[in-house]
Amino acid sequence: MVTVLLIDAALVALLLLVVGRARAARRQPRARIAWLAGLVGAIALLTQGTVIPLGVLDGVLGGTNILKLVQGVLTMVALWLGIQAGIAPVTARVSTLRWRFPALLAGVFAVVFFVALPERGSTSFRFIEDAAATSTGAWVYGVVHMAGIALVGVLLCVSAHVSLPGVRWFFRAGAIGIVLGCVSEIADLTLTRFFAPVPIVSALFDPLFYLGVLAFVIGIFRASRVTGRIRRRGEALLEDLGAVARRRGVAGLPGLADDPLVDTRLHALRVAVEDDAIATSSPLSAQERELLDDVDAHLTRRSTGARP
Repeated sequence: MVTVLLIDAALVALLLLVVGRARAARRQPRARIAWLAGLVGAIALLTQGTVIPLGVLDGVLGGTNILKLVQGVLTMVALWLGIQAGIAPVTARVSTLRWRFPALLAGVFAVVFFVALPERGSTSFRFIEDAAATSTGAWVYGVVHMAGIALVGVLLCVSAHVSLPGVRWFFRAGAIGIVLGCVSEIADLTLTRFFAPVPIVSALFDPLFYLGVLAFVIGIFRASRVTGRIRRRGEALLEDLGAVARRRGVAGLPGLADDPLVDTRLHALRVAVEDDAIATSSPLSAQERELLDDVDAHLTRRSTGARP
């Protein structure tokens, strides 16, 4: 029951993120990375069967537990996209991300799954855990899958230090929970296959992993809100600086309005206003200088982490 609540809580948070950030994702190419991470994560959680029965979802794929492979790949990709949302440069786009790593890991998952588990039986939520008791192949896939997810979790933890200060602890907590959950599952599968299952170890995965996922989701949600506030602040400064530029007769900058990055337009206009003041020997007023100082503070803020 607790596991179901954790999964559903994370799912609701991700769906809120996907809906709430849809407009920003449509307008800002950089924001699509975090939005896509939320969408893929939501789909991954939907495959857990708490909303739509597993039998229905897996039945679409043939009813032979292939859904487990889909879950693993989607979870890995969602975590990887979450990392990219925090560390990719401001000019990054979904299409320019380095997809080789997740593609390679997904390929490893698929090859091991189909080679190690040629006979998979009918749909089961605990397919891998139950099969590992008698199948070394199930143990191999379970270990490879958990090790792959743990690797992405480690990368998430390492990358958290360049995330926005207000969200890095959520990413770190999420990464630690995910990694510890994967380690506990590897231990449980090993005990089940070669020794005897230990109930305490068997019970560790769900709370560790899904609490980690929930913390990660909260981190993405908070990061999206923070970047939204940063973008709105930049837009407000751009509007105020535009008024100053028009009042001082600063010539328009060709192509500037077409640039999708607020900070790029803001920097260019800030330089143009100050250059015009120097060229025309018309000093900036105290209010105008204060506005430029505010623009400088905005442009030189901590620029790591998820950006609009």
